[in-house]
Amino acid sequence: MTTDPPSRRGLFLAAGAAGAAGAALAPARPAAAQQQQEGERGALQLRPTPRPYPAPTAEQSLRMANLLEIEEAASRIIPEGAFAYIASGADNEWTLHENRRAFDRYPIRPHYLSGPAGLDLRTTLLGQELSMPILTAPMGAHGLAHASAEVGTARGTGEAGTLMTIGTAANRTIEDIAKATPGPKWFQIYLMDDAGRSRELLQRAKAAGCSAIVFTIDAFAPGASDRVARLGFSFPPNLPLVNSGTAVFKRSLTWDDVAFIQRTVDLPLVLKGVLTADVARAAIERGVAAIQVSNHGGRQLDGVPAALDALPPIAEAVAGRVPVIMDSGIRRGTDVFKALALGADAVALGRPVLYGLALGGWMGVKSVYDHIRQELTRTMTIAGARTVKDVQRNFLF
Repeated sequence: MTTDPPSRRGLFLAAGAAGAAGAALAPARPAAAQQQQEGERGALQLRPTPRPYPAPTAEQSLRMANLLEIEEAASRIIPEGAFAYIASGADNEWTLHENRRAFDRYPIRPHYLSGPAGLDLRTTLLGQELSMPILTAPMGAHGLAHASAEVGTARGTGEAGTLMTIGTAANRTIEDIAKATPGPKWFQIYLMDDAGRSRELLQRAKAAGCSAIVFTIDAFAPGASDRVARLGFSFPPNLPLVNSGTAVFKRSLTWDDVAFIQRTVDLPLVLKGVLTADVARAAIERGVAAIQVSNHGGRQLDGVPAALDALPPIAEAVAGRVPVIMDSGIRRGTDVFKALALGADAVALGRPVLYGLALGGWMGVKSVYDHIRQELTRTMTIAGARTVKDVQRNFLF
């Protein structure tokens, strides 16, 4: 796999390793000098100061064969525990792997001899024009992937001409993330036990320019990863979740919480984590503006179906009344094409964005979007679809 020309790649990986080991390479002070310094402070330092988390720092465009391969490259520069937290799924990871296997169950039915050439990937989502039907999914703690954290993700997403979803569990403030992108942005919220804190976040998001609120309904209890538990990973103290702070997230959600968000802020509400047609119908009846079909990338409840398999009955129930977004498992342009054909208006990209961020900062994020745009363009061209709206169920066998 190649993400950069060999010479640059060697330098890049060496730089990442140096960042991770910088403190270990610092010369040790003689014991006597250290004791003298401690004596001058008047107290013995009983525990060492924790070393800052060594996030990657490279800023560069990436060359790649596909988005599947950059995961392995990112695993070599993100510290092991943090990479496990990003990449792993819950329990046996059945749902995590089903998210990928599902795409093999829907072969493309090309429309050859279909007429004039010309392609337009642009789409509009809740009033926001996007350069492609692909946006950045909400994810927490981007500082685990890169020193620029969500600011880098937002800039790369905006430079690609698409939409950034700012997460509650971010390492940078809503305001700083919003300023970093020239494109549209939404805010994803985890509701807190303290309604006042939730209200404050929603109002800050609107003031920062977010044009919609994404309410995640499937993550009110923490997921459990065997890989993370085995490594004993915990969040580094120098990467605080600055928006939520130490607030406790709600562990029980109802439709009253949907109404609370709608009363608090006058913005379209996207319900994320929908896996059944019943919930989608009930959401529309309650004024929800868009449905996001998602199983949280297989991170929450293992054993639920692949998001792609859940998509067709939900799209049928929605019947075009509101936009449908799908995430979980998107890695290729053909994946995007199949999701559109099964009823999605757009898809959200998750882990590959973080891998691109780790490997190249904001430029790496833009490289990820440039690559998947190229793949989707090629797929639509050969299959015979000229616009995003052209991609319907008749493009699949």
